[in-house]
Amino acid sequence: MGGLLDQLVNGLTLGSQYALVAAGLALVFGVLEIVNFAHGELVMVGAYLLYAGSAYLGLPYPVAALATVVGMVVVGTGFYLAVVHRILHRGWQVQLVATLAVSIVLVNLAIVVEGSLPKTAYSEQSLRTVDLAGTPVAVQRLVVLGATAATFGALVVFLRHTRTGRAMRALAQNREAAVVVGLPAARIGLVTVATAAALAGVAAATITPLYSASPTMGTLLAVKAFAAVIIGGFGNVTGAVIGGFVLGVSEALAIGYVSSAYADVIVFSVMIVVLLVRPHGLFGRVVRA
Repeated sequence: MGGLLDQLVNGLTLGSQYALVAAGLALVFGVLEIVNFAHGELVMVGAYLLYAGSAYLGLPYPVAALATVVGMVVVGTGFYLAVVHRILHRGWQVQLVATLAVSIVLVNLAIVVEGSLPKTAYSEQSLRTVDLAGTPVAVQRLVVLGATAATFGALVVFLRHTRTGRAMRALAQNREAAVVVGLPAARIGLVTVATAAALAGVAAATITPLYSASPTMGTLLAVKAFAAVIIGGFGNVTGAVIGGFVLGVSEALAIGYVSSAYADVIVFSVMIVVLLVRPHGLFGRVVRA
């Protein structure tokens, strides 16, 4: 029982990371109808911001984590103004190439600035453990779960109970009608990308102390986040979150009870099975080509 609990906690921790990243991807696609292939690299940037805050500035972990999220809002704003805003009304081919180019630039910039070796961001919580039903669990994993729950709670309140959030939902439902009635599409797009970057910042700030920051960390993370979005249904934030946790728990159970060598095979097999049953994802809808 203790081993199962341990794997479930690990799975929920992984799922939190995938869910946060997938939610950002789904949010941007749902509102702007853009697939952001640089989103994984935004998590990588956040991880290095956390490392810089703790290693170079000597900030305590809570302050460095908060600064990371705020910094990612700034990064997301710059990303929208420099890239997304310029390709918003271009073809999907231009959008794909542009976001892939940003991804490559960010990876190589990280290598130039920090080198290719992994960097570890220190957190006391990652060294402390608590006992849950006889199973020692790192406090940082509980921090991940708590921060993820709080973030999604705040996101739900924002989307449902604020004017900007309702405007984002209106654009996601019918962009042309929303623009006709006077909604400021450019400003809402900026808020959408900044919010997605903030979600990536939360993932980076909470997960990095358990693992490490490296230039290529966002690549596989983005692939699994895309899988989570596909499972949930493109453009559906709730589905992306559920898909992220499904993948995280599946991966942890595969590592614990099968083999780490087959973990990715099992994870993507779950995605294939879901698509065979629900071609548009668990909560998906048909979108325009």
